[in-house]
Amino acid sequence: MSEITRSPPVLGSSLALVAATVALLSATLASQSAIAPAAAGVLLLGVGLYRASRRLVTLGSAALFVSVLLAGVRGAPPEPLLLAALGTVLAWDTADNALGVGEQLGRETDTSRLVVVHAATTLLVGVFGAAVCYAVYLAAGGGQPVSAVVLLLLGTVALVSALRGSGESGRTVRRGR
Repeated sequence: MSEITRSPPVLGSSLALVAATVALLSATLASQSAIAPAAAGVLLLGVGLYRASRRLVTLGSAALFVSVLLAGVRGAPPEPLLLAALGTVLAWDTADNALGVGEQLGRETDTSRLVVVHAATTLLVGVFGAAVCYAVYLAAGGGQPVSAVVLLLLGTVALVSALRGSGESGRTVRRGR
């Protein structure tokens, strides 16, 4: 029997990097000042997936989020900000899931269905959260200060994090006696 490779599946890593690239492009379109942190975020996320390091994946996702906040503070329109925030959350969650799947099942196991369903569910929740935030923005009127858009983005991230965290609270791992 061969040793299990405890690396994230290629599909999970690829989906996370695609989402991070969407966040990079959206943040860059929103504001030129977001290029450096967004590019650093994609790079750190990629290295974190390659090395199977949760710390680097989290740092990369945080850098992507900083690029979204920076673009928001600079007065970027809400549409690319919401898309960048959605890409950031999707990249972080998909990468974190890929790392967990790799640790538990290994790279050799066919996990494509698991990875795709998880990413699609995260995307669905994120799109719903972004739609609610955008509807609130439109209902409040277009002349709101930039801080309102930033708070909406933070609310979306908090919503997705809360939904993600509530699903893991019932999970227990039993080790052998």
